[in-house]
Amino acid sequence: MRDSLTVVEDHLAAVHSGDPESMAADYAVDAVLVRDVTYHGRDAITDYFTTVPERLGDGRVEFAEPRLEGALVAVAWTLRGGPGDGTSGTDRFEVAGGMIVRQTVTLDGGDF
Repeated sequence: MRDSLTVVEDHLAAVHSGDPESMAADYAVDAVLVRDVTYHGRDAITDYFTTVPERLGDGRVEFAEPRLEGALVAVAWTLRGGPGDGTSGTDRFEVAGGMIVRQTVTLDGGDF
């Protein structure tokens, strides 16, 4: 079974792939993604991820090294280029059984 850091690192690699199915693959069926809206379940999370490539445009997400914060894995990020250039935040992931069960996004300012 993958440890929490490996699960999150795999997810970050999937984000760079741009493929919404790959982005959602590391989430449990009943996972929750909390952003400006709360998405319940992998299907809803996949639907959210289908919007990401268009919203990024030609921008790219730069991720800091994932770090453990108690039982959570935290990852700071910044968008470079595209319509959201300079947008930043921190994602905190709760991982159980080798899958992401909850992700909470904290934005430093506006969204992209």
